[in-house]
Amino acid sequence: MGAPRADRALAGETLEADHLGRAIAAIERLTGQRPVGTRSWHTQSLLRERGFLYNSHNAPDVLPHYIREVDGPDAMLNLPFHFAIDDAMFFNFAWLDTENSAQRMMDPEHVFEIFWAAFWQQYRRGGYLNICLHPFISGRALRIAMLDRLIARMKALPGVWFPTCAEVARHCLTKSPPRALV
Repeated sequence: MGAPRADRALAGETLEADHLGRAIAAIERLTGQRPVGTRSWHTQSLLRERGFLYNSHNAPDVLPHYIREVDGPDAMLNLPFHFAIDDAMFFNFAWLDTENSAQRMMDPEHVFEIFWAAFWQQYRRGGYLNICLHPFISGRALRIAMLDRLIARMKALPGVWFPTCAEVARHCLTKSPPRALV
């Protein structure tokens, strides 16, 4: 016989808290810094409790925005990304073990043009772009060379800022804090 629903939920919350605690400890050990953001499905309340400023796993908009919890008044900053600007979609064959034939190894020049078009569209509107890169995917010489050219082209334009996600989060939280529910 299974545990009552409340007990299972508590076990899930305990497991989630343990998992997040272990992840935080590992990142602190490796980097010497406590993480302030994540790209995960952890609950917002647990992330806030552990001092996280932002999450980056939702893409209902192209600009940073706040997402409210379903059953609570609190909101968490979301720094959106999209799979259309994720290196894994272009350079990792059969991403997530799918049978999608469209997911194949692409020419870095084609990816350069896709990333540039995404940047240019946001640059013209004064927007934000969060390109998702994985070291084990884009950390190859040909792809690094493509990224170097992309970054140089971006930097040639006036007013381009290359912050970390933590810097973007602090900027957003200062300039546009979440509004209280009325």
